Amino acid sequence: MKQKSREDRIRDWFLEICPQAVISIRDLINDPSTPIASRVQLIGMVLDRALGKAETPLKVTTAVENMDMAEARLMEMIHEIQAEDEMKEAAEQEEKGPDEDLPEDTEEEAEDEEEDE
Repeated sequence: MKQKSREDRIRDWFLEICPQAVISIRDLINDPSTPIASRVQLIGMVLDRALGKAETPLKVTTAVENMDMAEARLMEMIHEIQAEDEMKEAAEQEEKGPDEDLPEDTEEEAEDEEEDE
């Protein structure tokens, strides 16, 4: 007869003590002197083992989605900066007044105009 592996012997031992472990857990859950936190933890453990852990939905984003989101945010920031610059230019324009934007006549242009007259 082939001798059992160490893992098989350990599994068999755990299977032997399982009924007693279940009874002990039940007794701890029902014992009012067991701290509430311990009782809740034991109940959760039993439910997870008996019913399986509840599935946790995960939102997985790919690198492409992350890049798309980053690119979209970058474009928003560029548009915001451009809008701010346009607002600054408009404010500066208002402060200057309409004549200050026109270039001043040079001396040569003034002389040319005098000659034309």
